[in-house]
Amino acid sequence: MKRLRYFAAVLAAVFTVSMILTVSASASVSFTPNFTVNSEAAVLINLDKDVIVYEKNPTKKMYPASLAKIMTAIVVLDNIQDLDNTSFTAPLAVFDDLYGKGASSVGYERGEIITARDLMYSMLMASACESAGILAYYVGGESMQNFVDMMNQKAVEIGCTGTHFVNPHGLYDDDQYTNVYDMAIIAKYAVDNYPKFVEIATTAEYNLSATNYHSESWTIRHTNSMLHQNSGFYYEPAKGLKTGTLDESGRNLASMASRDGNNYLLITMGAPLYEADGSKANGQYEDHEKIYEWAFNTFEYTKIVSSTEEITEVPVKLGDGEDHVILVPSDDFYAIWPNTLDSSSLKKEIDNKDYLDSDGSVVAPIKKGQVLGKYTLSLSGETICSVDLVANKDIALSQLEYNLMKAKAFVGSFWFKMAVGAAAALIAAYIAVYVLATRKRRRKVKRVSKNGKRRL
Repeated sequence: MKRLRYFAAVLAAVFTVSMILTVSASASVSFTPNFTVNSEAAVLINLDKDVIVYEKNPTKKMYPASLAKIMTAIVVLDNIQDLDNTSFTAPLAVFDDLYGKGASSVGYERGEIITARDLMYSMLMASACESAGILAYYVGGESMQNFVDMMNQKAVEIGCTGTHFVNPHGLYDDDQYTNVYDMAIIAKYAVDNYPKFVEIATTAEYNLSATNYHSESWTIRHTNSMLHQNSGFYYEPAKGLKTGTLDESGRNLASMASRDGNNYLLITMGAPLYEADGSKANGQYEDHEKIYEWAFNTFEYTKIVSSTEEITEVPVKLGDGEDHVILVPSDDFYAIWPNTLDSSSLKKEIDNKDYLDSDGSVVAPIKKGQVLGKYTLSLSGETICSVDLVANKDIALSQLEYNLMKAKAFVGSFWFKMAVGAAAALIAAYIAVYVLATRKRRRKVKRVSKNGKRRL
């Protein structure tokens, strides 16, 4: 789930296309559709590329309701390996905890012996609160508090920062809260790491086994009406995962959808319970279908940056037959991108001041692939990608130019000037000595000539 930390969001610019564009706070771009989303908060994740492509109020404090059971399932699956051969006797403590709270149920009773598998199916599909309580009671070592501590520890471990649990079933408590971004982390973690969770949470109908209290098996249906053809909300691409409804939370829904090789996970929270006329509202289903259709019809996996694109050129000093080098991106960069938005509209920035000399050049030799800058694409001030700019070929050093440069540098150096000064001083001294010696000899010759003879 770590790449999701890169992909959260903040609302940004409006485009005169078929959507309004927003940019996230963590180096990714998300896009908002041009229709109204009923839910108070939402996160849509492209599962193929692990990218958030839409979000609304991602960090707003919300109540999870029965979406809490996703974390309950995670902790259970961490601690029970064999769901079929593990059975529990429903304890009185669980029913005392739920008494009078209007908790959803599949009809299990105190003393009933139930397999962990049936408890998991009834908890995730039918949102049975007693099933969540039974599993938590035993996995927590007959302590609900121990199990809740395990839930909170797991939430921190997988990267949640705004979530706190106080029970395993999701019934209202002011101190049990989350946000839609954290719920996306939790749901995606469950999908990515627990095949049993996906198997159970995406099942539309299931037969619970007979028990010591139920002489025959009975059928339960998933509470997500999008999975049922006769519901009026059926949506063929939809799968699972979990519903959650409270007066305090509104209608919450976690689901997945797949079409043409594209796979998405959508969490919505806080859809209204009732319409303006007082009738029951089901805006969460409308949200999921519209958002999925928008995603399937709008987004493509697009190459935003090509490693063969010539971005800029840089002057080269001492190059053997070359006076500049072309810079290209080090890698291709792909992104989930709307087919209605031209990537050429992105702001492009080149930064190579830390790689070049003060005169804006680079000195040979240069190796192909040598990093000589950064290339950044952004939209409305938010970075979409940043890649290295590299040399597109080798450039050898010109030995002649190198030697001339060294000679020129030496001629202008302090030591060369000192050497020239010393040489000039030596020459001057030599000339002075020579002149003195010559004069002395001439005087000597003069004296000999004056006496008319030479001394031998």
